[in-house]
Amino acid sequence: MLRIAYSIANFLDWCEARHVAWQDLSYDEVLAYQAEQIRGAWSAQKNRKLKPATANARADEATHFLRWAAEAKLRRPFGIRTVTKTRVVRTGAASRVVHAAVSVRAGRAREEHGSPMGMLIFLPTAEEVRAWLRRVKVQRGYAKALACRLIIETGLRKSELVALTTAQVPDEEMLAHLRAEGRIVAPMRVTVTKGGRPRTIQLPLPLAAEIRNWIDTRRLTLVRRYRRRTDEVASERLFLSDARGYEGSVIEHHTVYRCFYEVKPRPRKWSPHFARHTFACFYLLHALESEAKAANATFNELGADWVQSRGRFWLDTLRRQLGHVSEDTTDIYLRWLATATGITALASGWHAFLEAADDETGVP
Repeated sequence: MLRIAYSIANFLDWCEARHVAWQDLSYDEVLAYQAEQIRGAWSAQKNRKLKPATANARADEATHFLRWAAEAKLRRPFGIRTVTKTRVVRTGAASRVVHAAVSVRAGRAREEHGSPMGMLIFLPTAEEVRAWLRRVKVQRGYAKALACRLIIETGLRKSELVALTTAQVPDEEMLAHLRAEGRIVAPMRVTVTKGGRPRTIQLPLPLAAEIRNWIDTRRLTLVRRYRRRTDEVASERLFLSDARGYEGSVIEHHTVYRCFYEVKPRPRKWSPHFARHTFACFYLLHALESEAKAANATFNELGADWVQSRGRFWLDTLRRQLGHVSEDTTDIYLRWLATATGITALASGWHAFLEAADDETGVP
């Protein structure tokens, strides 16, 4: 909602600066608003060209707003042009390629879809992430550090993280059962997702135990303080703030983003979304390293075909963990894996880091 509000406010500022009334504005003028952002004629920093994805998103929100305003009789009718495009959806469960026809807004700028691949050259080391998490704990508090750690260790989206409730975390009885069976992960159901499709993710058992301990101890204290401070019942959402004066308030997505962006020094290009990329890449490397070690061989000895074949196998598991519908989304990691042998040292110990009972990030 906050992102939508900012987008509409930006559009209304543009209308005022260009001396056009949104009540009479046409779709062609929305496209002009979109184009000015890409050219750098309309941006916070003078002459700074914005990415097509940013301009498209803002123009989309402006279009939604104008259509709603027309339906609410707040302006004259507003017509938009659309085109039908075919999207290929490939899944490992299907024996054939599925084509989905979608209607999209005409005139959207062409977006660059290869940029995430280039971003992967900035993958941090395990120690860089460990050091950053320690700084989050010191500067922003234990609760926010725990929330950030959950993204890093599971690949959850920021929006999925903040929507979690305490009921979704395995209870102590289940955790004890899993430990007795020698399991290293615990299942956790994620119900609020990007595509609206609930899924079950694998939560590292040590982290699950730490979160459960926090729920049963520190979080209860925050709930009581929130009741005394506001005379209201605290939310059932999982992550509540422990900041002074805000005890028990819900930790929202923008707060999580600020932890990634503002706590410094931090890994390059660091953000909740890039943390998902980091999790995905090191997940693949750890899985393949484990198989290679069991075969008493190296990646070079096993060959590129083996890496690609086993990488695609593990990609299917990864796709379910991350909540990607199409294999196209996760194929970027397979392409990265083809060149990853040169930076395998980065992945050494990554999985151990995820399971480590570090004094700074472990159970207090």
